Amino acid sequence: MLERSGYLEEYISFWSGRPEVNCIWASTYSPQVGERTPEMLRDEDREELMRQLSGLARRYPKFLLNRRISQAVVAPPKNPQECLFSRMSTTYSADLKTHVEPCVLGGTPDCSQCGCIASVGLHSVNSAKLFGSVKVNHLVQVSMAVGKWVAGFRDGSNSPIRWQAPPTQRKTEECLVQMAGSSLEQVSFELHPEGVRKEP
Repeated sequence: MLERSGYLEEYISFWSGRPEVNCIWASTYSPQVGERTPEMLRDEDREELMRQLSGLARRYPKFLLNRRISQAVVAPPKNPQECLFSRMSTTYSADLKTHVEPCVLGGTPDCSQCGCIASVGLHSVNSAKLFGSVKVNHLVQVSMAVGKWVAGFRDGSNSPIRWQAPPTQRKTEECLVQMAGSSLEQVSFELHPEGVRKEP
């Protein structure tokens, strides 16, 4: 998108002109650790992107971008422990049972290159001052501590699952997933830590 001059304005102009659109957010590609793909932004790409988008935000009021968000996109949280969105949210897969860690991206996201608007949006307010020297992050820390303390009084609960360490998957753990093809034929796959194996 950055390689074609004028693309970003075309995109924002198109969606800004639609009456059913109330506001526009923008996320960038968030890679996994060790990934090397053309979609990844270089540091200079991030800076150029924010330069262009900051100018467009002044011309298109529906496009929500401020100085704090721009700074958070250029310098996102370095790990899930620094990410307010990761610490305050719980994500499940489509089966509503599988817990996705460490955030909605799953896997091993490269947080230093995160472009998720939910993550950078919350990161942008994390250091905002509420009054005096008290910041949003201080309030979050107190809120989480109180939540864990109160949860300790409930039957069968120590703390919300989101604030516990994710369980490690056992090497021997297996499960079967059945996928129905276009005909009534059933195709079974065996899931293993080292990969997926199709059954004959």
